[in-house]
Amino acid sequence: MTVDDRLAGLSAAKRELLDRWLSDEPEERDVTAPYTPPRTDVERTLVDIFQQELGAERVGIDDDYFELGGDSIHAIVIVGRAQRAELALDAGDLFAHRTIRALASQTALVEVTPGEPGTASDSFALTPLQQGMLYHAVGGSTPGAYLVQLRCDLVGPLRPDLFEAAWQAVFAANPTLRTVVDYDSGQEPRQRFVPGLRMPFEVANGDGSFAELLEADRQRGFDLRRGPLMRFTLVPAGPDRHRCVWTYHHLLFDGWSQQLVLRDVLDCYTRLLAGDPAQPPHRPPFTDYLRWLAAQPGTDVAFWQRTLGGPREATRVAGPGCVDGQIVTAARPEVALPLGDDVSAALPAFARRHGITVGSVVHAGWATLLSIHCRLDDVTFGSTVSGRPADLPGATESIGMFVNTLPVRVPCSADAVVLDWLGQVQRHLADVRGHQHEALSQVERVANLAHGAGLFDNIVVVENFPTWIRAGDEVAGLRIENLAVMVEEGYPLVLEFAPGAAAVLRARYDERRMERASVEGALTALAAFVAAVLRDPQATLGDVRAEVAERLRERTDELRRSQRQRAQSGLQAGRRRPVAEDGE
Repeated sequence: MTVDDRLAGLSAAKRELLDRWLSDEPEERDVTAPYTPPRTDVERTLVDIFQQELGAERVGIDDDYFELGGDSIHAIVIVGRAQRAELALDAGDLFAHRTIRALASQTALVEVTPGEPGTASDSFALTPLQQGMLYHAVGGSTPGAYLVQLRCDLVGPLRPDLFEAAWQAVFAANPTLRTVVDYDSGQEPRQRFVPGLRMPFEVANGDGSFAELLEADRQRGFDLRRGPLMRFTLVPAGPDRHRCVWTYHHLLFDGWSQQLVLRDVLDCYTRLLAGDPAQPPHRPPFTDYLRWLAAQPGTDVAFWQRTLGGPREATRVAGPGCVDGQIVTAARPEVALPLGDDVSAALPAFARRHGITVGSVVHAGWATLLSIHCRLDDVTFGSTVSGRPADLPGATESIGMFVNTLPVRVPCSADAVVLDWLGQVQRHLADVRGHQHEALSQVERVANLAHGAGLFDNIVVVENFPTWIRAGDEVAGLRIENLAVMVEEGYPLVLEFAPGAAAVLRARYDERRMERASVEGALTALAAFVAAVLRDPQATLGDVRAEVAERLRERTDELRRSQRQRAQSGLQAGRRRPVAEDGE
């Protein structure tokens, strides 16, 4: 967009201000503000530009643009120079904010550091999971997959203008957030980072249903080729209450990065409230990881042949999900099961005592559930790994798509002692993590599967990343309530485990391919597995599996009876309802 285009889109107030600039009448100027030197990179950059373009010997951050002699011609030149300096500034910002202090609080300097792309033409290969996400979102059976929608209520006095400025500052400071994907038939997809791209930020009028707003927001989707791939909607919902919807494509970053972004935004907002510049942190560039990834060896064929070779049946939990021969995109309801205070405390204590990670227990429990469901003694399912290399400096503080999903194959011998078996599962998980840079599509080829055929239709996610933003937290005078995350994924069943003082199991599922009673029963049975392991880790897996199978059957039958009763009650209520006459 050119400067002329931006000028054409000005509001009446900003047009009036521009008319003032264009006026031929001379104006008395009195530079009375005391000199305040620049304190940040953004302020120093703007001071340099103002001094050179306005011919001023010294410019302070509180000097008024008009008093310094600024006019429309200067504005066009200043905006152009600011954008070339990777400053997220446009003509509208200059019209609305008349001092460098005010301008700096609305924008951020995007520094081109070693490892960062310097121009819009720089591009990089996709990460392994990004490749899979692109397949599902564009060419696979689940159009619209991997759209993430985080929503919450912010309770307290909110400054929407400063809140937007905080989001824009973080968006401008992190090239990863300005990712677009170039993909054409016959060519390798590439990602690049677009300078100057701004994040859409909308303050809705609050009319209509919030559920309808969420659905309309999901239906908008994203144009992966053009971007931006994230947006924010703020909805006034009463005195000192705003509903927030942060929507982004999962291609941009993982759950760990999501927390980093939220922390940076709220930190910037806190500084802006205090009258200070936003100053997002300079995080290690994601391109360091992309270059590290490009230098890694290819798929370890020998490892995956050992892991996936030999007799193996497909481990699937969901139906085909077809309507008239077509794969359909389904909604993603979620079932949650808190483990309770006692188990939440006992599980990590058990893990420390026996040298077994909590994640290994959850993976082993899920393998047990699959062995029951599929009547197999050898199961395969997906496991999501963090992907952040221990030998890459700054990996834990970088924003980007690091995670990957790889197959985990677990033999479930009835004769195995549970504690010994947990150790075997843990060692296998460690072996798989040693290959977390490899692409699932290549692993599938090693297993003699066509791309998209899939080794599994369910995955396990252990949320072992730092979490700074939780429901009930208070930040910058705001209390966070009703926090929820919706993700459209390419798998019909995703099991998540959130450890901590209030550990919880969650399952998101495709309701057109699985019934709720089966999913709720599986979570209950998984909790029963954990309880059985804590009670007697020396039991055989066969004994534990029998106990879990019985609990699964009981709970599933109970839930199905309850569902039938509710359906019958609804049918009877409908029959009792009087029928209106004459079509009324």
